Amino acid sequence: MEDSLKKRYSVKLIASILNGILGVIIVAFVPKALGPVSFGQFSYLQQFFTQIIAFLDAGTSTAFFTKLSAHNNRKELLTFYFFFVVGLFSFLFISLYILDIFNYVHIWIPSISMEHIYLGMFFGFFIWLLQIYIQVSDAYALTASVEIIKIVHKIIMVMFLLYIIHFLSFNLSVYFYYQIFSSVTIVGILSLLFIKKGIYTKSLCTIDIAYKRISKEFYTYASPLFVFNAVAIAITLFDIWLLQRIGGSVQTGYYGLAYSIAAMCFLFTSALTPIITREFSKSFAENDMEHIRYLFKRYIPMLYAVSAYFAVFIAFQSENLLALFTDEKFKDAYFVLVIMSFYPIHQTYGQLSGSLFFSSGNTKLYRNIGLFTSLFGLVFSYLFIYVLELGAVGFAWKMILIQIISVNIQLYFNAETLQIRLAPFLYHQIYTVITFSVLAYVSSQVHLNNTLLEFLLSGMVYTLLIVLVSIRFPALFASNKEEVSTFVGMIRSKLNI
Repeated sequence: MEDSLKKRYSVKLIASILNGILGVIIVAFVPKALGPVSFGQFSYLQQFFTQIIAFLDAGTSTAFFTKLSAHNNRKELLTFYFFFVVGLFSFLFISLYILDIFNYVHIWIPSISMEHIYLGMFFGFFIWLLQIYIQVSDAYALTASVEIIKIVHKIIMVMFLLYIIHFLSFNLSVYFYYQIFSSVTIVGILSLLFIKKGIYTKSLCTIDIAYKRISKEFYTYASPLFVFNAVAIAITLFDIWLLQRIGGSVQTGYYGLAYSIAAMCFLFTSALTPIITREFSKSFAENDMEHIRYLFKRYIPMLYAVSAYFAVFIAFQSENLLALFTDEKFKDAYFVLVIMSFYPIHQTYGQLSGSLFFSSGNTKLYRNIGLFTSLFGLVFSYLFIYVLELGAVGFAWKMILIQIISVNIQLYFNAETLQIRLAPFLYHQIYTVITFSVLAYVSSQVHLNNTLLEFLLSGMVYTLLIVLVSIRFPALFASNKEEVSTFVGMIRSKLNI
């Protein structure tokens, strides 16, 4: 029997917390060891190839996950997508090689060596491939086993990284090789697990499947997304290219650092995204709209509040975080981090609310919303980065504004689809951030001579204030007084109070 949603999310959440801790360690050492220029180049290549591969993916990975989640017995999907993965990698490598021969690469990737560009391409591909493997594991409800494997692997690899930084020669090339090796080994381990669980079998080693029928099925699902993906990816590439061109690798490094720190907030909510998507897909297949409404109203505001809890605190502690993780070379990243800290809050809405479009197959509406907001994003990029020359700060403002606009347009249509009221979701977004900001400001008034102790004590005060306020106003976390009373009673019984 497959694990319950609560158990799968609990395992994902614990793994995300541990990943967050390991991520903190990486952010504390890697940017400082590489410096703003090399870290900026890494961030640029990571963003560039992530977007290129997302374009070549063309929404097929979402179709693959959704269809496999709804019907686990369709093993032909695994064979079909294996050939797609091989084709994508071949096209990516050959295209880059041809551009290299004709000296066109540096038009799109300025001021970076070809060695690092090729390494960035391999890194981007294996990161994407790993996400496909995670989707397979979530589709077959192997969340617990896979998350345990991932966290053990991550701990070992972080220890290895620290050894490299402290005892060997560390530079951008070494960091790319490390990342590629880490991705390849975890993909290999998960392949062995899938063989053991009977997901990968000899029957998959065949070319005798209905390619035409499955291709048409994927095309019907993903084609509405293609135009949107093409436009969105082109704009994202333009954004990062413009930042690299106008601000240079240092500004890109500031943005990369701020994004890396802010993304830690999303770890705590991203754990539920594939699980909720799977539940949405199954419920739509069973026409169980009541269960979908329950999931949407219960988990989206709750996880929004969880993201806000971390994000708001990071915004108010940006100066301390930079002092802890970096050195004087990154001091100008302060305001970038303050702005970017708020990005994961609505990113949570975007991921979970967006998953409803994919699960229902309503990709045309998702595309239209994305195209509309992407054009606004292009205007903001031109204004903030090129005209006002705000560099990474301008890029951060653009991302925040577009995220808020697009997410709330999606929310409007999802509320219409599910026939639920929109207003409570809008009010919740506003009063949650305001409440947490007031509490974060109060906790930030703690001042000590030791930066680490000041950060930790402020965090403890902030958390205590959040708990006290949430008990009085449980709606902050999409809860109610009955649930709070039950939880408090359970804690008291455990402690024999």
